Amino acid sequence: MDYGSKTMTDGNLPKCIDAARYRSPDFFQLEKENIFQKAWLVVGSTGKLQTAGEYMTADILGRGIVVVRQADGRLRAFYNSCLHRGTKIVDGCGHAAEFQCPYHGWRYGLDGKVTDIPGREGLSIPPEIEPLKLSEIAVAEALGLAWVNFSDAPPALLPSLQEIPAELEAYRLHEMRPIQERTWELNCNWKAVLENATESYHIPSVHPWSIASNVSEAPDFQAYGDHARLTLAIAPYGWRRFVDKLTSRGGPYTLRQMDALQKYLIFPNTLINVIPCHLTVFQTWPVAPDRCLFFYGFYGRKGAWPLEWLRARVSWLFSRWVLQEDMRILHRFQSGADNDHAGRHWFHQGEIANAHLHGAITRWLDREGK
Repeated sequence: MDYGSKTMTDGNLPKCIDAARYRSPDFFQLEKENIFQKAWLVVGSTGKLQTAGEYMTADILGRGIVVVRQADGRLRAFYNSCLHRGTKIVDGCGHAAEFQCPYHGWRYGLDGKVTDIPGREGLSIPPEIEPLKLSEIAVAEALGLAWVNFSDAPPALLPSLQEIPAELEAYRLHEMRPIQERTWELNCNWKAVLENATESYHIPSVHPWSIASNVSEAPDFQAYGDHARLTLAIAPYGWRRFVDKLTSRGGPYTLRQMDALQKYLIFPNTLINVIPCHLTVFQTWPVAPDRCLFFYGFYGRKGAWPLEWLRARVSWLFSRWVLQEDMRILHRFQSGADNDHAGRHWFHQGEIANAHLHGAITRWLDREGK
């Protein structure tokens, strides 16, 4: 089956895509193998990894991992699986001087090396596999986030991000601390969540009393290779300038950074929404063609002053209101996409970020298929 796309007249963006991209098991498998197993993937905020021994765990596409800050300041990532019987070693986030398997007590240093095996004399370990060490995963740090890559020889992360790190530097994302972090399983394709969050065409219909009443212009769009940015002015009222000045620590910011929401779509599955006083992170993980895990994180800057603290939490409540509106429409979208009545999905100009995302997907699948 042809899962390709027809190209828009303006540049190389597709103007439509095959609807099978949202329901085909074959296309879903291609995405997992050729994108998610080879692209750089965000694990979480490095705000949780400030000092040596601080770690966080994650389950990415069925692979348990642990990322830990080393004594020299670097990050290292390992499979979170004991070398003895494969037991999960550690849970959640925290601080540790070493890791110990809860099953048979094997101990590991922060560098992944085995430091102690209880009753070692009872094991017949071939000398050629010594010293024992947890399987390591490529890891990188950028934008206040920790990233991993499961491929054997991943390309460097920073060049692919182009100007994004410089643009986000003023926000000091490493200072953001969670107000809420939650994961849902949604009955929709993983791409649909990101598409909905980065297109403006649906706003009058889905958000008439929330976003639509507070937005007066279409977002600006900028591509950075596979990644993209949308800049959207929300609630551009006169009093905003005064509030912005009192709640915009960090910086220095441009006027546009202070009065507009910057939405960065980081290929393949992460969205960063940021203004100076708060940050929202969306991540979607494929489960099935019509199901995904959706991570939602809302963050405020540490040490917030009263007005900044209040503004971040009011924005969080507003974000949750909008999120519920979006979840309802996403389920309706997938129920329609699962049938053959709309064989192709045509992109509106307000869905330019969606077209860009599918263009990147096509490039990755074409490249890996050669």
